[in-house]
Amino acid sequence: MKTVARRLRRLEERLLRPALRAIAAIDPAATDRLRKALAGAGFVASPVESLAEVWARAMGISCIELRARLERREAGLSVE
Repeated sequence: MKTVARRLRRLEERLLRPALRAIAAIDPAATDRLRKALAGAGFVASPVESLAEVWARAMGISCIELRARLERREAGLSVE
């Protein structure tokens, strides 16, 4: 039983901690500000719509195109 507990603890260390750090790095205030700015412009999310979907709708593009633009921007390429 000690072996199983030790293995679980190692798995948690390897998998769970990095995930928790990534979640903690997200700034909830920034997403709230973006949601408010979009709502102020008339783009309010439906109950089943994500922030990315509202953002893409506000830009007049699909979520796939939004993702592609963000990836190009992250890579330092032109988004146009």
